[in-house]
Amino acid sequence: MNIGWNMAAYMGVRATKELDAVSHNLANASTAGFKRQLLHQWRLQVPEPGPPGGQRPAAYVDVLRRDFSQGALHNTENETDLAIQGSGFFKVETPRGVRYTRHGCFQLNAEKQLVTREGYPVLGSNGPIALDSIDQKFSIDQEGGVHLDGSISGQLSVVDFPHLQGLRAEGRNYFAANADSGEETPAQGARVLQGAVEESNVDQVAEAVALIDIQRSFEAYLKVLDTFTEADRKMVDEVGRTA
Repeated sequence: MNIGWNMAAYMGVRATKELDAVSHNLANASTAGFKRQLLHQWRLQVPEPGPPGGQRPAAYVDVLRRDFSQGALHNTENETDLAIQGSGFFKVETPRGVRYTRHGCFQLNAEKQLVTREGYPVLGSNGPIALDSIDQKFSIDQEGGVHLDGSISGQLSVVDFPHLQGLRAEGRNYFAANADSGEETPAQGARVLQGAVEESNVDQVAEAVALIDIQRSFEAYLKVLDTFTEADRKMVDEVGRTA
């Protein structure tokens, strides 16, 4: 009976984690550059040997991962909107240090610097990207080159990491690098598209279906727990009568 209780409790906790992930995905379905969360179950081999001729016991752990696949590209015609086609991230200088994002809805501040909606400078190879041109025209090519007054004046930094799952999410679509992600490197094959933004890669229909499945799972777990509770009650009643 303990095994049944433990399994039912685990499945209930897992369903709660799935609900959190799906709810988070749906809440950010319209957030540019958002990457959906996925809950995976990993099978871990227990180091102690099992019975002779049998399999070693195993443990299972739930791991929350990110789906970094490309989101759809949406043309906005806004000259400060940028999208990355392919793998990579924009570099941003925040009060907490350098952070990385796919959210390319940028704007110009009073100093004509390219900044995020929070006012954080977008970084290039030589620091913040400044777009103060004489003729008030600028463009950014697909390689990230910044063109001002008919000549290249800077290079937008688009970087990638060897282990994307190691990046630490910090909210507002920002990621922080660490030892698990590895050091940043120039993104290979990435194209920068001006006047476009990358939409989230959340499939709202699929997430809504997943939400219904989770609800049904909760109902099934509650029925199982009710069954166990009734069995325990009957056992206690029978023991009480025998005494």
